[in-house]
Amino acid sequence: MGADEDLKFMKRCLELADKALGFTFPNPVVGCVIVYNGAIIGEGYHLKAGGPHAEVIAIGSVASRELLKSSVLYVNLEPCSHFGKTPPCADLVINSGIRKVVIGTKDTSGNVGGNGILKLKKAGCDVITGILEDECRWINRRFFTFHEKKRPYIILKWAQSADGFIDFIRDDRNIQKPAWITGEAERVLVHKWRCDEQVILAGARTIKMDNPRLNVREWTGDDPVRAILSGSGKIGPNYSVFKIPGTTLVFTYDEALKINGATTIALDKKQISSKQIADYFFKEGIQSILIEGGYKVLEHFISTGFWDEARIFYGRDIYENGVQAPEIAGKIISNEVFSKSTLKVIVNEPG
Repeated sequence: MGADEDLKFMKRCLELADKALGFTFPNPVVGCVIVYNGAIIGEGYHLKAGGPHAEVIAIGSVASRELLKSSVLYVNLEPCSHFGKTPPCADLVINSGIRKVVIGTKDTSGNVGGNGILKLKKAGCDVITGILEDECRWINRRFFTFHEKKRPYIILKWAQSADGFIDFIRDDRNIQKPAWITGEAERVLVHKWRCDEQVILAGARTIKMDNPRLNVREWTGDDPVRAILSGSGKIGPNYSVFKIPGTTLVFTYDEALKINGATTIALDKKQISSKQIADYFFKEGIQSILIEGGYKVLEHFISTGFWDEARIFYGRDIYENGVQAPEIAGKIISNEVFSKSTLKVIVNEPG
């Protein structure tokens, strides 16, 4: 097959993999297609951890197994080579009779690390790698960051007015409703994002001023773990995050802090909070964190370099004064226009 067909079928793998985003942790998202004479005769994607892998589903969906020995298998991530909750996919591919495998990118985790490719080659398979590699790494950026940087993938999110403010000036004596810079479509999208990530983090001021639930209501999916950063620990138990189902964690310098409905985790004042939080979640096997504010929390993660992606809604309204939006530098990779805002996605480029 030619390069154009390789790209076409790898794009299909990515489309399939995207269907499972948010449901496969700690596993990556993987799509697979089986192609015979230029036509897809089988396909599948990994649905959830512990379930069949994409290659298993795709091969199992082929009606005539005799065609497999003359078919090409496409997969966005290197087939696994180890026994986990399921047997190695590399062995399945070899035993199926398939003799050509096209792989988007290598699996750099310790369990695989190229051994799947090596096993396929030793069995006589023709293996091609690096097809849409950047796209294949991007779709599994949480997985790769976790295994390569030994921390979760960290996403920052905020909305700011046209003149650069994220909120009105509010305090405990003059509490207003939060400023809605975006519209309904953007709010639904944010709830989808919450489904996609394992943890959502906010600062104590955001909890006190907005009383958010930090859960999923506008989309179908699981609630993330809720985390609150409260250095002083001065946050009472009467907020929504402590009263609804799910897990709530409070990171604080107050070692004696106890809050009904939450687990408290003590931070060391002498250490960088963002790093301590990232280290904690890495040890817990968490691959992604969505940080929804407020300013101090966002600025802390930006200034310490503990962020990978920023999703910023730029509204149309002028506030004239208020809480300044954080300053951030990076590479803009996308712009999406909504009725009330424009969403820009920025990635943190290595210095």
